[in-house]
Amino acid sequence: MFKPARTLLVFISVLMLFSVNGCRSARKSFSTKTPTPTSSFTRRPTQTGTPTNTATFTPTQTSTLAFTITSPPTNTPTSTPTPYRVLSPTPTPSPIPLRPAALFPLQDDFGETIDWAYFHVTQLGHNYLGEVNDLWAFMAFQLLDRGIHHENFSFQGEIITAYFLNVAHDFNGNMLPVRLILGGTPGRDVPIGVIPAGGTAYIQVSIRDGSGVFSPDLTHQEANSAFETRDENYPLIFLKDLQTLLPELPDELILLANHPILVPRNDWPQIKLDMERVSYLTARYQPFFELDPYDRIVDQSDFAYALGDHFLNDEAMPLGSYAFSSRNLIIITGE
Repeated sequence: MFKPARTLLVFISVLMLFSVNGCRSARKSFSTKTPTPTSSFTRRPTQTGTPTNTATFTPTQTSTLAFTITSPPTNTPTSTPTPYRVLSPTPTPSPIPLRPAALFPLQDDFGETIDWAYFHVTQLGHNYLGEVNDLWAFMAFQLLDRGIHHENFSFQGEIITAYFLNVAHDFNGNMLPVRLILGGTPGRDVPIGVIPAGGTAYIQVSIRDGSGVFSPDLTHQEANSAFETRDENYPLIFLKDLQTLLPELPDELILLANHPILVPRNDWPQIKLDMERVSYLTARYQPFFELDPYDRIVDQSDFAYALGDHFLNDEAMPLGSYAFSSRNLIIITGE
């Protein structure tokens, strides 16, 4: 009974031994079929789309200075303490007492009252741009004394004595002093009585009483006509005779002077030539033109343009020293 059991136990042990070896063979056979890991790796897909944004470069500052652009000069006028070109002041040889003229009722042929503010445009022209470039006007003045004054100025290296009346004009309610230029002669402080004979010694003056009607347009036309056809009512008289006549005139007195204010640019060369040849024209034109240091005409003066704007657009006159001129001087008395 014991032997069969022993035999069965041995048989079971043998079976278990073969079973263990069989499992080891099976694991070994599986492991040989399993691929050995390698160092290769799976690449992630890369994007090959077109670039959207380029790199932005931030500028860096350097020590090199940038070039600066200087603006070209403009024609805009700049403010100066003395806005207008004026005559160089010199002492008056002898004081002349004030004797202001008195106003009296007077009208022109247009029915306009002639008072200290009166003016009338007698000639008006335009250039191809429609700008006013030819302007004459009569202005009325209050005579402040009964003498002829003089001052000196330099033109092309030569001293010229300019003769003027001490007058005033009402600019928008302000009575402002004005030098009314009559003429000039070469030399410094030349007395009127020794002015050399010639055009410099004369001025065109018409003396009238207030009983007639003053026509600014007709007067402009007649007084500026050719000498041989000019009416005898517009004679040339000596400056020295005018100086003698002024104190004899009555207190009621109105002065009217007519002169070009704006001149067409094409006429400037002739104006310059006249100023070089005739001293009294130098004195009369000088307030209306701007000259460079070499006495060449570069433009009309600020005063000329301001006066034109005042006449045509009723603009206020800026403060300054005013000098008008007389090509045709009309004296109208109240008696």
